[in-house]
Amino acid sequence: MNKKRITWIELLRIAACIGVIGIHAGSQHFRDVPVDTSVWQVSNFYHGINRFAVACFIMISGSLYLSSKRTWDLKKLWMKNILPVASAYLFWQLFYGFYRIAVNGSPKIGSMEFFKKMMVYVSEPYFHLWYLPMLIGLLVITPLIWEIVNSPRGKQWSQYMILLFLIFQIFTYTAGRFDLPWKEHVQDLMNTVHPELVTGYVGYFVLGHYLYEYGLPKKIERMVCILGPVMILAGIWLCRRESLASGKATQAFYENYTIFACIWSTAVFLFFKEYVSKIQWSERMEKMICSLGGCTFGIYLIHAFVRDVLYRNGIDSMMMRDTILAIPFVMGLIFLISWGIVFIAEKVPFIKKWIM
Repeated sequence: MNKKRITWIELLRIAACIGVIGIHAGSQHFRDVPVDTSVWQVSNFYHGINRFAVACFIMISGSLYLSSKRTWDLKKLWMKNILPVASAYLFWQLFYGFYRIAVNGSPKIGSMEFFKKMMVYVSEPYFHLWYLPMLIGLLVITPLIWEIVNSPRGKQWSQYMILLFLIFQIFTYTAGRFDLPWKEHVQDLMNTVHPELVTGYVGYFVLGHYLYEYGLPKKIERMVCILGPVMILAGIWLCRRESLASGKATQAFYENYTIFACIWSTAVFLFFKEYVSKIQWSERMEKMICSLGGCTFGIYLIHAFVRDVLYRNGIDSMMMRDTILAIPFVMGLIFLISWGIVFIAEKVPFIKKWIM
């Protein structure tokens, strides 16, 4: 048995990594095919059903970083946690900047135009790299959050922070997706208050800690696990209805801050914690799972490059007539190729520590 890693968390990490790839494979033609076609409906389904991925990644981080078994030293936090993420972010921003310039064929490398273009590309996160500066932000405040949730009344404080997250972030954001009376006035009021410490992804961070540390009463847990799939399917259906009505593709009803994605993500987390955790694995299988789980950060970073290379070679979600089969095929291919690259690259200690 692996002493440092928790098998069910590694399996959830792998599932979340595949989910991110599923979002990006499913959305390849999300906005460039008519919304009244079966191709778009399949894309909408895969785009929505994988929406647990980001929230579960953050909940995993919350369950581990806010664990009562940890203690935080600020020097270690910055040197061993924050600096490697910042280093990886800088490297991959530069990598994707070089790549985009190279595939576009201009400007000439080394020219002033090249450096100007690089500055533009590096100034904002590449479409999937936004997660790294967000994670750095969570890590920066982790010692403060840890002190709150592990204080003598830590359970109550965790419940309070989650409740505020639901009220000021999840419910408010979800209400904004619907055409409700007085919507703008209510949103303005809520955003005027907007308690920063519990809005944004820190809410999922604390939620992960709470579910890991305390769990939910069995009846509520079962209800959430049943409600999760129902909610995300409802979100997918609402996106379909809205898209058909407007003629434009929308993902508004299953974005990360909607109640649909929140309950779905919570259900997936609880399913792995309460049910997958009970599976008995052989020692060899545990090592394989934990090894693969350790590669997911690198897979996340490089999968966008692999996806684009495959796309430029005619391999994407519309490569087959049957899109419902094409998308999981492309997902699997992206995952396996990315894993292979990461598995080899991580043999170099410097790459493993600072880049992947």
